[in-house]
Amino acid sequence: MIDKIKEAIEPILKEEQVELVEVIFRREAGKQVLRLLVDKEVGIQMADCVRLNQRIGQILDEADIIQENYIIEVDSPGIDRLFETKRDYERAIGRLVRVTLNEKIQDKKEYIARLKEVSDRGVKIDVKKKGVIEIPFEKIVRAREEIEFN
Repeated sequence: MIDKIKEAIEPILKEEQVELVEVIFRREAGKQVLRLLVDKEVGIQMADCVRLNQRIGQILDEADIIQENYIIEVDSPGIDRLFETKRDYERAIGRLVRVTLNEKIQDKKEYIARLKEVSDRGVKIDVKKKGVIEIPFEKIVRAREEIEFN
């Protein structure tokens, strides 16, 4: 069913230049909930989620993919969501990230820095006063986007 949902909403996502990060369909508090986590290069806004919720809900109702009553929620992955895939890192290029390591690199096990580049081997971050540091994926314990205050 998840594949049918993805196929049905793909044209809307492409049109809106939105990437589907995760699809969750499960029972919560006695109700079926379809939760779609989406993101954009420039970040997803509440207005984007509201618009997508309405458009996707209409398409899914017309396609009649889900036979029972359900609630649809379109949301951002959230700033505290941990990176799990290479694509998660790629979406965060240019943004501030917090990276926790399993061993020290340049005398630190944690960095808050701007993510500059992602490769098959790891990432490069731009650390103030230290410059660009390359970190292999196998040394990363946890990584996520960090709140940026201007």
